[in-house]
Amino acid sequence: MHSTTTTDLSILLENLSKTNDTHKEKVVLIKTGALNPVHRAHISNMIKVKEHLERVYGFHVIGGYLSPTHDQYVQGKLSREDFLSGYHRIRMCEEAIKEANQQHWLSVDKAECTAPKFISLSKVTLSLQMFINEIIQLEKPIRVIYVAGLDLFNRCRGMVAMREAPWNGVAVVYRSGEEESLIQLSHSISNERLFYVRDDTPENQAEAVSHISSTQIRQMIKNGQSCHNLTYQSVLDYLKTISSQKS
Repeated sequence: MHSTTTTDLSILLENLSKTNDTHKEKVVLIKTGALNPVHRAHISNMIKVKEHLERVYGFHVIGGYLSPTHDQYVQGKLSREDFLSGYHRIRMCEEAIKEANQQHWLSVDKAECTAPKFISLSKVTLSLQMFINEIIQLEKPIRVIYVAGLDLFNRCRGMVAMREAPWNGVAVVYRSGEEESLIQLSHSISNERLFYVRDDTPENQAEAVSHISSTQIRQMIKNGQSCHNLTYQSVLDYLKTISSQKS
């Protein structure tokens, strides 16, 4: 599924060339989802996980990918009016990464979105891990860690497979008060592939951001409400362009 036409490895190679920390385990992050549209929490969670894994576990995160889900899956969830094609969702992710000034380590993975049919998130993650290590052969394989919110982690069966697969893992981003008793229980169980990341940054503790969703953004746009604090101006501009082309 993954290939050099769908997945740009140049950022990984460049970041590897800049480091002398050969002893640190190399990690790549991936976040899948409809991203219809991408919003600030998608990217801020990737940044938060990167910082946490490097600070707490001593990993070297050499890159990260936003991976828009296949049209087949997104069309099944959304109305025809709300659905945005994979092409547009990829473009908006690219614009958001640039506006967030994270292009030195984040990029968009097109493999999932351009596959012949919908692929589960666990298979997407495994395919990315195999592709990266086939091209970039280090003494120790590069680990691919999936970034998930607490709600997705608790309801998705695919998370179990990623927690058990070698050289993979799951980073779960949560906020204070979100089922912390369960999280503390999980912390007491030794698991080298599960990482809980508490996000207490002021911007994400604000009510508007902590409950951010693409659904909310779509509804606010329909109502003529401002949502620049929830997503990026470049994304809003892109959505306006699409809307004008339809009318």
